[in-house]
Amino acid sequence: MDKILLTGVHLEVHAGVPEDERAVPQTVIVDVECERDLRPAGLSDDFARTTDYSAVHRTLRDAATSRPYTLIEALAEVMAAAVLERFDVESVRILIRKPAALRAKKVDWAGVEIVRRRRA
Repeated sequence: MDKILLTGVHLEVHAGVPEDERAVPQTVIVDVECERDLRPAGLSDDFARTTDYSAVHRTLRDAATSRPYTLIEALAEVMAAAVLERFDVESVRILIRKPAALRAKKVDWAGVEIVRRRRA
């Protein structure tokens, strides 16, 4: 299956287990992979037959800023559901990296990755 990719999307989110961590926005870095047949767009060179990258970015940003999250797992679910609802894609993979999560322990980032498919 073909893929639309956005890599390294930097978003500000209120997320964390302790309430004081959620009080201050922090950066998460999101990669999204949307599966869909891109042949019609490629053969026709018609923008209407593909997925608008900018609109996917807006969808991710809106999910990140819609509310505070205790878990980035919840943020990933909200993002995946929104992408599947708004775009003609077969599946979506969301990888969220939280660089500050374990910085004091010398870990580059902690994160989650989920894959969600359109139900037939």
